[in-house]
Amino acid sequence: MATESTMTEARPEGKKLRANVKPAPYRIPQAPPMGWSPTGSKRREWVSRGMVGTIMFLQAVLTLRLRNSPSVGEVHTLTDYRSTPFIQGNESIYPTIVDALGITGARFFSLLCMLACTAMVYSWSRRLFNERVGLAAAFAFAVIAPTLVVGALATVDAFGLALLALATWLTIESRQGPAWPVFLAAPVAALAVVVNYSALYYLPVVTLLALLVSVRVVAPVMAAARTAPLVLVTIGMAAFTASVTSNQKMPESEDIGTLAEGTFHWLGLITGLALAGAGFYVKRARMGEVPRGYDEEPPGIGWRIMLGVILCLPPILAPVFLTLTPSVAPLWKPPLAYSALFTATMAGVGLVRIVGRHFRFPQWGIMAAVALLSIGMAQSSYEYTLWPNASRLAEVLATQVQPTGKYLASDPETINYYLKDKTKPTQWTPTSAGDPTKALKKMTFDLVVLERPFLSKADEALEAELRDSGTYRILNTVPFRLGWTRGTHEIWIANDVPVK
Repeated sequence: MATESTMTEARPEGKKLRANVKPAPYRIPQAPPMGWSPTGSKRREWVSRGMVGTIMFLQAVLTLRLRNSPSVGEVHTLTDYRSTPFIQGNESIYPTIVDALGITGARFFSLLCMLACTAMVYSWSRRLFNERVGLAAAFAFAVIAPTLVVGALATVDAFGLALLALATWLTIESRQGPAWPVFLAAPVAALAVVVNYSALYYLPVVTLLALLVSVRVVAPVMAAARTAPLVLVTIGMAAFTASVTSNQKMPESEDIGTLAEGTFHWLGLITGLALAGAGFYVKRARMGEVPRGYDEEPPGIGWRIMLGVILCLPPILAPVFLTLTPSVAPLWKPPLAYSALFTATMAGVGLVRIVGRHFRFPQWGIMAAVALLSIGMAQSSYEYTLWPNASRLAEVLATQVQPTGKYLASDPETINYYLKDKTKPTQWTPTSAGDPTKALKKMTFDLVVLERPFLSKADEALEAELRDSGTYRILNTVPFRLGWTRGTHEIWIANDVPVK
């Protein structure tokens, strides 16, 4: 039997083990205070990239479902129609792309540009916040109508938007300290304006973002120095654009009330989510899932207010920008994608915050996502049919036109695009050119194509003259869809011209 002294000696003192106990061949690590880590990991990055790829695939499917003949704005990008009453960007960069790819290839190029914009929206939203915000922002941007319509049009909007998104991504990239991204953003932003003059109005947003992210890593004086190239580019491109467009006859734009109403219908939901997200972010920087000390020190309330204002202001000012932006009716709404490019980030914050930490209220997020998707699909389908499909009309006209004939049409540019192998642009006269009624009495035109509903009162008067004169007769009518309504192309032919 062991004595009391023997038992005392056998007990461990501090970290000393008993003489007859061997150390275990394994070590139990210290348990962390949480079951997951908020720091980045390869697994989380690849899961997020896979989800972004799924969102981009959905965007591509929704865009490719939009089908129609080239719009007036698309035809204006062709080489044969560079003498337009106004210009939206450089007359050589984008038309060269269209000449090389054709309308179909140029539309696919626009889709690739918009997919790149979605990827960059995710990237900079993730850098400013986290993966959840990045995914929500990418989804919000990918399914709205302006994104889908711009991605389905062979116009300068998509290319200019992709360059502006690249400049924004570079400015956000500078938040980690190096100055070269924000310096590189300056020439990229200048190229965006050269491609599409509409990008000029959003350069101040990129400049303010660059200044805001710089003050978090360097002193205010150094932040101003880093932002100076973007300031100079903004001033220089404003002067350049003013000098180029000073002699151009700008088209008549919609009134500010109509533009504001259209902006509300197209961007109302995503702007509401963005305003909610900005309010939540100003009130609380963190979601509450991550204990204090596991992420970097959050920015102050003043910085958060400035970020919310910068990202939410573009859609509010969009009607003003649209009054200064040249556009061909009915394509004045797609440039709203420029505003959505910045607003999507705060909309992502709004979606994440209404779902709550640990997905406490997923039903609210699902409802908002379904609303964004359904409204975007309906609006894009409607907007992409606001100009007549001229493909069936061209099939009928191909058997009637001659290389030496004279023709009158409501939309001769689109018709000549389809019949460019059979006719020349000089053979077609628009109904808006002067008063063609006198020419009708002299039977100057061998064939007349009118679009109903009528584009103007002049077309309506012209149709009455055709019916009353007796010198022309209807050869055929070709129906088409115009929004939610139906339209018709009327083909009138001179009585002394034999029908083929």
